[in-house]
Amino acid sequence: MLKPNFKTIPTASGVYLFRDDAGKTLYIGKAVNLRARVRSYFTPEADGRPHIVRMMQRAENLETIVTDSEVEALILEANLIKTHRPQYNIDLKDDKSFPWVCITREEFPRVLVTRRRSGKLSHSFGPFTNVRILRDFLREFKGALGIRSCSLALTEADITRGKFRDCLDHQIHKCQAPCLGDQSREDYNRQVDALVQLLQGKGTALVEELRCGMEQASRRCEYEEAARLRDRLQVVESFMAKQKVEQAGNATSDMVAIRREDNTACGVVLRVREGKLLGRFHSFLTGVLYHTDSEMMQAFLQQYYLEADYVPREILLNHWPVDRELVTEWLSARAQGRVRLHLPQRGKMRRLLNLAETNALHLINEYNLKKERRNQLAGVVEGLQRDLQLPQPPLRIETFDISHFGGHDTVGSLVVFVGGKPVRSEYRSYIIKSVAGVDDFAAMEEVVRRRCTRLLREAKPLPDLIVIDGGKGQLSRAATVLKQLQLSIPVIGLAKRFEEVFVPGVSHPQQIPRSSYSIKLLQQVRDEAHRFAIRHNRERQRQRLGRSTLDAIPGVGPAMRNRLLKHFGSVKKVKQASVAELTAVAGIGGKTAETIRTYLEREKDART
Repeated sequence: MLKPNFKTIPTASGVYLFRDDAGKTLYIGKAVNLRARVRSYFTPEADGRPHIVRMMQRAENLETIVTDSEVEALILEANLIKTHRPQYNIDLKDDKSFPWVCITREEFPRVLVTRRRSGKLSHSFGPFTNVRILRDFLREFKGALGIRSCSLALTEADITRGKFRDCLDHQIHKCQAPCLGDQSREDYNRQVDALVQLLQGKGTALVEELRCGMEQASRRCEYEEAARLRDRLQVVESFMAKQKVEQAGNATSDMVAIRREDNTACGVVLRVREGKLLGRFHSFLTGVLYHTDSEMMQAFLQQYYLEADYVPREILLNHWPVDRELVTEWLSARAQGRVRLHLPQRGKMRRLLNLAETNALHLINEYNLKKERRNQLAGVVEGLQRDLQLPQPPLRIETFDISHFGGHDTVGSLVVFVGGKPVRSEYRSYIIKSVAGVDDFAAMEEVVRRRCTRLLREAKPLPDLIVIDGGKGQLSRAATVLKQLQLSIPVIGLAKRFEEVFVPGVSHPQQIPRSSYSIKLLQQVRDEAHRFAIRHNRERQRQRLGRSTLDAIPGVGPAMRNRLLKHFGSVKKVKQASVAELTAVAGIGGKTAETIRTYLEREKDART
């Protein structure tokens, strides 16, 4: 057990880290007086909460970091918790998976959606919890405001030299072509600033600016400019009308609420700007069973506002943080102005805070339902192990199927389920190379051999169970491949007709109740493999039928084929054309025309 020398611990403010014997960080805390705070863990009156007791039993090392002030200690604590994710601290779900809007630091900035922020390269706004709504929003407003969607590195020097060419966005009036010099840098950046105002919830000022600009352009008889500003104004007003929230004047604030259910809690932030609900952010907190609501609120505020793009002057809470004055001081420094924390008890603000609490409770219920679903799937996988008498739970199931159309376009499919759920990124399709005509058995053997050989060659994880869509014939070929490759992977066949499960070497099907969850899981993976195989087979058919006779002629590529079809109107008329008529097509000389004529005549003779 750890026994520190307290004389060596400074009495200044700072952060302390407890680590186990392997160097893993267990707990991170801050203190005004590091020596006094650390000593409190080793006194008879030490914190007796179970998670702290367990942490101290594992602690073998202590590190302290001195800071100039308690506010600096608060910031450092938040950063270290985010980096190390200690087991005994309140843990927030990492927000790196949430999308942000980034505006690049260029002469003509681009507007991007990203999940990786870079403060040196861009200004960031967010995070946002719904990427689909965010992309729809940007698609609408970038077009209305004329913000470019290209990735060109525009500079005024390159624009002056005429380095860039016209594009479709300019032709359909979605961009005013700063790359061609048709729009000045100042005018383009004003449009970007307008989008920034919307992202910050300052739509009222933007509406007034657009309306005044529209009226002035109209008075100057610049009707095209007035129409352009009118269209922007309509889009902005439409967006603001969608932001429905109980009227709260022109308030600009954040509503922060924490709700707890057992060992899971959820923090929700409702962003209200100028009386409009701009968006919602949420994050789950785990390991909170022995923590108070105030401790959870402080942990949430630290992590959220550590990277938030904007800190409003008023933040409404449903619980005070532990270090209320310290958190207020830190937030005020971040906002570069006085921030007020408030705990409303009644009125409109209380009702808005209730809305945040309702959102948090709803999210916790969804989280628990998903967790319950995961537990159910784990039970189904264990049931499948029992029913098939497998040596271990089939956490990774790989399923194969064959599909063809009358012996043509034969393909194989592989689908992967992990923990009872499909992993679509690992699906694979195979074009059958060694089999001609209808031979599902040989096709299945080829696909299983190719898959298993590659897994061995690349040292990738082997499946816990292989499922073959088919009866004893396909199963026998797959089992032979595994035996030749010296793989002891359990393999079964699932016949479509009676949903019978076969295992190698046994003539009769396995007795699995048709109502069991095990058979339903097998049916699901089989149906998914079948669907994926048919999809690939149909794609192959479309490619084959869509190919023109002209594609097979030596020296005729897609461009020349298209010129021939455009000139003559159809393949039939190309076949009837003489050498002289063929040379009338742009890009076709006499030698190429003779090659085309000779090939088409040979094809005609072969058919007759």
